[in-house]
Amino acid sequence: MIFYRDWHTPRVLTLDLDDTLYDNGPVIDYAEDYIKTRIGVEYLDGNRLSNEVYSSVRQEMLSVCPELEYDVSMLRYFIFKELLLRAGKSSDDSGAIAEDLMHDFIKVRSRINVPRETLDVLYRLKQRYPLIGLTNGNSSPKLARYEDCFDEVILAAVNMPSKPNPAMFLYAAMYVGVDISEVCHIGDNENTDVLGAIKAGAMSVRQTQYHCDNSELRILPHVCINNIAELTDLLL
Repeated sequence: MIFYRDWHTPRVLTLDLDDTLYDNGPVIDYAEDYIKTRIGVEYLDGNRLSNEVYSSVRQEMLSVCPELEYDVSMLRYFIFKELLLRAGKSSDDSGAIAEDLMHDFIKVRSRINVPRETLDVLYRLKQRYPLIGLTNGNSSPKLARYEDCFDEVILAAVNMPSKPNPAMFLYAAMYVGVDISEVCHIGDNENTDVLGAIKAGAMSVRQTQYHCDNSELRILPHVCINNIAELTDLLL
């Protein structure tokens, strides 16, 4: 545990989900491969949808509507719909199939194994603090069966810009009824979690258990920890 900024005990905790509470890499890689295979084999040319084609359509959607960057589910829905339209499906059929694909993707993408140790830490923290999840992604704590760890989970959307925009942090403070300075955000990503918390006026704890390297920090959090279990020493 390393302290970089002045620290005081918060009243509210916000937590990132992916790569903070669990290793998201294998789950999202499998879900991406699954859904690109399904849409390609069932609806396009019989082959897995290539990453290049997907990325190209993604850029087209963002050029038409940049706000979609804030809502990964809606962006993916419109990518699927556009691909189906180009494959000759009607607008109504494309929309219905794209919606079904999104439901399937989120179900597969939410097959997350949250470590028992992490769940134990969250339950202990919840006895003392309101816990609010803040995520730029679209994994479902309900489907992953850990939603009861949180008082609320806020997902980025067109009307709720993704981190590092301060919107989610400020909304969390307003939701609980505290000043933003009394909020501490725990997350893995320097450019979204740490920067977003600092910009909003909250405290930041960077959790580096999954895929993080502190050797070249450019944006200093208040505290760095190497394991989620260290939160009990810091906060309890």
